[in-house]
Amino acid sequence: MLASIAGILILLRLRVHPGVAIFVGSLVIALLVLPLNSIPAHMLQALLDRETIRLLVIIASALTLSSLMEQKGLLSKLATTMESIGTKPALHLVPAVIGLVPMPAGALVSATASRDLVKRIGLNPEQSTFINFWFRHIWEFSLPIYPAIIITSVILSVPLFSVVKILSPISALAIAVGAVASYGILRKSSSIKGEPTKNIAYNLLKAAWPILLLVPLILAGLDAMIVFPLVLVLVAVQQMVRWPELRKALRYGLEPKILFLLYTIMLYKATIESSGAAGKLIADMQVIGLPATVMLVALPLLIGLATGISMAFAGITLPLLVPYIISGSGINTYALLLAYVSGMMGLLLSPLHLCLILSAEYFKANLAKMYRYLLPLTITMEAIVILIYYIAT
Repeated sequence: MLASIAGILILLRLRVHPGVAIFVGSLVIALLVLPLNSIPAHMLQALLDRETIRLLVIIASALTLSSLMEQKGLLSKLATTMESIGTKPALHLVPAVIGLVPMPAGALVSATASRDLVKRIGLNPEQSTFINFWFRHIWEFSLPIYPAIIITSVILSVPLFSVVKILSPISALAIAVGAVASYGILRKSSSIKGEPTKNIAYNLLKAAWPILLLVPLILAGLDAMIVFPLVLVLVAVQQMVRWPELRKALRYGLEPKILFLLYTIMLYKATIESSGAAGKLIADMQVIGLPATVMLVALPLLIGLATGISMAFAGITLPLLVPYIISGSGINTYALLLAYVSGMMGLLLSPLHLCLILSAEYFKANLAKMYRYLLPLTITMEAIVILIYYIAT
């Protein structure tokens, strides 16, 4: 299994697509542990497994939905409504609202929408990039529309609403630490009132209703495999989506590289389970006295840093950490919190993170200077969660 992790990291360092890297990692474990003649059937079984199909349906629906919302202007309407409240609130609300919908390099979309705001307030490139980048990602800690949250639910075999319930306080923590840092940046600048807009609540509801419908249905315990396609159909009907728009959205949602990545994640999980490698590794580490905290922090943090992709850190590390997170008595809430937050901290600091690279490039920010803002916040969040874990356990 260690050879598998090393192989994945080397391939990622060589800029091989994460799906290919994880597939090779699965193959390494399979060749070393499983009977050779059983490997083809094992791969096919992983593809046809109900949980794999469920994951593919949910993620494809979520990405198609996000594409339709972008094409139909729902996100731009949200940003326009936010600006009417005032420049400083809008500076945070625009990336936060656009962050309700998962999309690769989504911080670039919110950066474009915030361009005039940062100019009027007078922020420098690094400050503009930091506020946009941080508040774009506050929901990725807990919103059930994000692929990493869905993957977490599937890999741990835990209902999606339970995962959301456990991780929701972390979104609140991210908002709190981000607000403190943002206050330090903005306290000397003057707030400018935007153009007043009537019926702000109505405009918000009109633009954000797919998310406002989706989240409560999932939190109510309905199967996400039903909820996501249902909301997608409702959006297509309500927005009177034409075939060219739907075709573009489906092409985005059914992107072969993403679907292959999702399959390899489930293959990796199945291979880890079939080989029993994770259990043996955990047992060995317990024998030598390696603390559980080290595994729960180091593995997700490392993969998050190495990939810059939330689906990858969740898909690679959680199958290995199942013995720590799931026990006979159920899910260990604090172990899940620690593992997921560690992965997200790696993701937010990763120089391979598209949101960070593209938004910094858009604002002409110096990436090295950006870490002056990011490092204190990520260290603070990690320290708080580690402290919670130690107190609880």
